[in-house]
Amino acid sequence: MMKYCCPYSASSKGKVEKFNSFVDRSFEPEARRLGIETLDELNEYFEYWLSENYNNKKHSSIGSTPEEVHSADKAHVKYISPEKLRDVFIQRVERRANKTATVSVEGNLYKLEGVLANKTVQLRFDKKDLANIEVYYNGQQYKNAEPLIIRNNVWDGEASVDSFAAPTDEAMLKTSYLKLLKEKYENRLKDKANRLNFTSLYSKEDAQNV
Repeated sequence: MMKYCCPYSASSKGKVEKFNSFVDRSFEPEARRLGIETLDELNEYFEYWLSENYNNKKHSSIGSTPEEVHSADKAHVKYISPEKLRDVFIQRVERRANKTATVSVEGNLYKLEGVLANKTVQLRFDKKDLANIEVYYNGQQYKNAEPLIIRNNVWDGEASVDSFAAPTDEAMLKTSYLKLLKEKYENRLKDKANRLNFTSLYSKEDAQNV
């Protein structure tokens, strides 16, 4: 359960305030004495100080160094894989593909597989990378959406849901309903040919077994 504390309320976060006070009393005077002039140099020496004068120095209250306590507790730390983090934070939106299997996202136009025409699909993508959009329908993943027109490279949380691409865009891309029908027709012929091949194979095996 997450607990919040009020800003500038030292009593509600004593450990943090204690550490800040220690930095003010121990590190800051030494940094001023050294004549540090750049932020990079300040960060570099703070790293040295933090390691040698705090994290690896035995504390009377815990009887060991903070580094030792942290290392001993690593077994209880659960690390999340980059893939899991991506799945948690990835943007998900729904779009209804038009009859030419195109959808619009943030002013960009994308082509989907022909079988997804006139279907509502879920699109998943990184908000900072609109060139790569994953496509899902009924829980099944399909080929990534093919970018046709890219006007925006990042997601800005568009105000309106534009499910259908503008007719001018379709004309520019020379995407037509007849081309989509041709794609479906060719896929149907391939499926039919595959079924015929399997039927022929089983017929030969049956004849050999007679």
